[in-house]
Amino acid sequence: MSTPDDALERLLEGNKRFVSGASVHPNRCEETRKNLESAQKPYAVILSCSDSRVPVEIIFDVGFGEVFVVRTAGHTLSQDVMGSIEYAVQELGVKLVMILGHNNCGAVKSAVKTYSDEEARGAGNVQAILDHIYPAVKKTCSCCEAGSKDFIDKAVKENVRYQVSELIKKDRYIAALLKFNQIKVVGAYYDIAASTIELLD
Repeated sequence: MSTPDDALERLLEGNKRFVSGASVHPNRCEETRKNLESAQKPYAVILSCSDSRVPVEIIFDVGFGEVFVVRTAGHTLSQDVMGSIEYAVQELGVKLVMILGHNNCGAVKSAVKTYSDEEARGAGNVQAILDHIYPAVKKTCSCCEAGSKDFIDKAVKENVRYQVSELIKKDRYIAALLKFNQIKVVGAYYDIAASTIELLD
């Protein structure tokens, strides 16, 4: 894959095939699996939500060895997640980093529900995830009425943008490559019912 834009176009074309019911299920044969046994050369790393309705390889119609996938509830960043993304870029040479959210996200719903009700918050590991989402919920509250029909999905999109900005701010290696246009970092939104991908500003 020669450029970050080529990598992005390949993913979007795969999603178009999936949406139209024309998936080709590439790179899944026995020969491909054998060729990949000793090494991998993916062209993109995707941080996606762990939600079972968002199977990354299927919605982008990709096969073995094409994408390096990291999944967390709410597509949230932690040091381990950033390390995984950095590994894909630094060691595997991927050109594209995508952070992918989706509509009706349970983690974002929980963050919205507990954001203004501290008594509803827990002390366990789930709360640690929600803490990563609260800044996006706060920003959404400043521009959209809480409880409105599209509030959750606006919060999801804001969370994608927030995680993108956090990655660039906190990972100096990623930021340096981005500065010199050696990689691209994009945020995207998946509509579960329509199966479509929307790129976010």
